[in-house]
Amino acid sequence: MKDIFKIEAILDKAGLEKRKSLTEIEVYEILRIMDLKVPEFLFYKVEDINPEKASAETLSKIKSSKIVIKIVSSKTLHKTESGGVKIVEANSNEIEKTLSLMVKKFPKIEGIMICEFIEHASFSLGEELMIGARGDASFGPIISFGVGGTNAEDLTKSLKTGLVPAIMPVSLAYNRGVWEEFLSASWIWRYCAGKVRGGKRLCADDEILKWFENFAYIMKYFSDNGSSKWAINEFEVNPLCVSKGSLVALDGVLRFGKAKKDERLKPSKKGIAGLLNPKSVAVVGVSEKKMNMARIILKNVISAGFDKKHIYIIKDFDGEIDGVKCYGDMKKLPETIDMCVVAVPSPYVPDVLKQAGDSLKVNGIVLISGGMGEKEGSENMAENVVKIIKEAKLKNPDFVLSGGNSLGIVLQNAKVNTLFIPEYKLDYPLKENANIAKTAFVSQSGAFVISALSKMSWLKPVYSVTVGNQQDITVVDYVEALSEEKDIKVLLVYIEGFKSMDGILLAKAIEKARKNGKTVIIYKAGRTAIGQKAVMGHTASIAGDYLVTMLILKKAGAIIADNFDDFSELALMVCHFSSFSPKSPNTFFISNAGFETAGMADNIKGLLTAEVKDKNIGGDMDKILKKFKLDSIVDFKNPMDITPMASDDAIGEVVLKALKSDDFGGILLSMIPLTPQMNTFPKSHLWRDDMEKSFLKVVSMEMKRLQKPVIFCVASGSLYDPYCDYAMSLGLPVFRSADRAVKVYGEYIESR
Repeated sequence: MKDIFKIEAILDKAGLEKRKSLTEIEVYEILRIMDLKVPEFLFYKVEDINPEKASAETLSKIKSSKIVIKIVSSKTLHKTESGGVKIVEANSNEIEKTLSLMVKKFPKIEGIMICEFIEHASFSLGEELMIGARGDASFGPIISFGVGGTNAEDLTKSLKTGLVPAIMPVSLAYNRGVWEEFLSASWIWRYCAGKVRGGKRLCADDEILKWFENFAYIMKYFSDNGSSKWAINEFEVNPLCVSKGSLVALDGVLRFGKAKKDERLKPSKKGIAGLLNPKSVAVVGVSEKKMNMARIILKNVISAGFDKKHIYIIKDFDGEIDGVKCYGDMKKLPETIDMCVVAVPSPYVPDVLKQAGDSLKVNGIVLISGGMGEKEGSENMAENVVKIIKEAKLKNPDFVLSGGNSLGIVLQNAKVNTLFIPEYKLDYPLKENANIAKTAFVSQSGAFVISALSKMSWLKPVYSVTVGNQQDITVVDYVEALSEEKDIKVLLVYIEGFKSMDGILLAKAIEKARKNGKTVIIYKAGRTAIGQKAVMGHTASIAGDYLVTMLILKKAGAIIADNFDDFSELALMVCHFSSFSPKSPNTFFISNAGFETAGMADNIKGLLTAEVKDKNIGGDMDKILKKFKLDSIVDFKNPMDITPMASDDAIGEVVLKALKSDDFGGILLSMIPLTPQMNTFPKSHLWRDDMEKSFLKVVSMEMKRLQKPVIFCVASGSLYDPYCDYAMSLGLPVFRSADRAVKVYGEYIESR
């Protein structure tokens, strides 16, 4: 924009006056410089107003049936609510009277603005819009677009997610095509574009696209890490009205401040790669006398099968501990260390890190020690650690640190387990599960990882990375690295807060992961003021605006889990089916209980459907029902209640027929296992059941052959845990509630 320096001059002037916001006159000047439409207007300083003279000048220069009279004040930003906006007839008496009253009511304002009245239907959806922009520490400049007018805030609060203002980070708006896609997804623009029943086009798309592009340019230039010394914190036009096919600003607010040049120094890719695939491991803090935290870590690394020749203990001790040699001086290590695990009391951490940086023999640190930044009063120690990391990077650009307050890292391929959890407390984390996709689990909270691995015994990630305080490497840095890992198909991510610009980097990493055929599931903590306080206390993170985060990451292609159960169940679904390509959202639903059939039907929504289009399948199903003497009590339909009288063979044949049908992209199969007709227990002399004779084995085999999802539900108690485990061992994801299974499958389908 050729006149960008004129805008900078306006901000310079306001900055010299120690103001943090502009007057509406100044906002209008900026919009004119941006080649965006504003009403014709006159401005009078409050001390210079002569009502009679101003009225005469208004009527001679502004040609509209009505006149808008507004106060101009950098301190009064919501003029309508304070009575600082009046619309009067275009005659001298009304104008003079209103001017006199306003001067008396607002004696400390800068002046009064007299504007052209822009004809439009203010109570018609689509004729009053809002375009806003703000700077965000996590995502950079963000453009928002939604319904405008005096009731915009209340209306927006009442809308469900998806109808709230559309959000677009400027960094993701690569070209006009992105803006066009953004516009097409905005519900309010459908009214402007005449795409609602009985509607007519009010404005061309190019009109609003011009506003988007100009706002994006300005916000990028005047951002914390932009080209100016000033950063625009908030820039809003509300209402932006549609009048005679054009968009005209009727009000504007702009707040600004000094730009903060706080770009995070990104850690070395080589250093991160070393932590994810180490060839050498060292441990600091090992006791030769007792089983302390570092000693447990050492034992876990050895038990994982890592080559002992490349394991080292950093300790001033003459000899070996658990068969591993000790080195008192890191400079004397025989090779460069990819992963040095530090588990010492926090007061000793700075000295250990300085020694590691000075040695030039350590590339990667996994800092287990906590109490640096997350505990009140420890902020200085955290700052000291960050300073030491920066100094180490000057000597060794590949020096990186993961943590502090990390629970450790588990790497299946590299045979590394640095968790400080004893093996008897957690099922061995390095086992493989051939039935699920290769998965990476990156979490800011270590407890979240071990809790998930304990509850979801089927989950055996190739990478389990706990990040902690993000004092150097962040969750996003790991996601970026793993988004390029060829074998990884699923990324599970738990994040509490972002460091500078990490939100936008995560969105870009998700886009890259999706292009590389991966699915990303995210749980974002710190959604509320209380939640933000909780995560700040835990990890000293920056917790951003949850709604903005959710909308941006979802648009980038992530599946956003709303709660912990959703996270676990979405992981269950995606890890089992990420290699499948859904052929259709139309699904066959079947149960042997009427309440479940009804419950499944009640939850079929969104893209998920339960239709029967194939005219032949009904006849085929009737033959199966007749074969098993069920035709007198069961009709084929979708969803289908096959009744408790159905045997494993009957259920199996019905499900296989549905699986082979082109009608259905998947099967949701829920069976109450208490019926004596089904084999739901291992073979025993105590009962007639034999799980090996159940329908599960043949159905799972056909599911894998056809690459069609089959979701199995067992809505019964712990007595049937072995039955569920058996189904899981065959590769069938098991749910314990049919309605939850439908909901999660629907989210999975929409994400694909």
